[in-house]
Amino acid sequence: MKRAIAVLGLGLGLVALAACDEDKAQAAGKAPDDETLVAAWKKAGLEVSAFTEVDADAYSAQACRAGTVGGVDVTICSYDTGEDAAAAQDPALALLEKGGSTTASALVRGKKLLVVTDKRKADPSGRSINAITRAFRK
Repeated sequence: MKRAIAVLGLGLGLVALAACDEDKAQAAGKAPDDETLVAAWKKAGLEVSAFTEVDADAYSAQACRAGTVGGVDVTICSYDTGEDAAAAQDPALALLEKGGSTTASALVRGKKLLVVTDKRKADPSGRSINAITRAFRK
């Protein structure tokens, strides 16, 4: 019985490690370009507004573009390195929280940071945010 529990524990640990490695690989991988993201969002049935340049200083980025996808505010920022993008993830979430956002996500992939926030509570089920972030991870 103890051996079965130990094997089960080891198996679960390996699954968690594999999932962590997969997340790191996705973060290290090249992010889809903005046009590919917009196409994926539209294919998922989400309405996508025009994306315009916004002040990148708030995210310590080289450049940022923002718009709405499925009624949710989306910002895509570009960085010199993946490390710079990863370093901006937690401060981006803190900035959103300070602004009053309770539903938000910040994901890193390659040299890009995707910031999603539902300030207007347009996505109570979370389906839009799920589709937005899923397209970014692919």
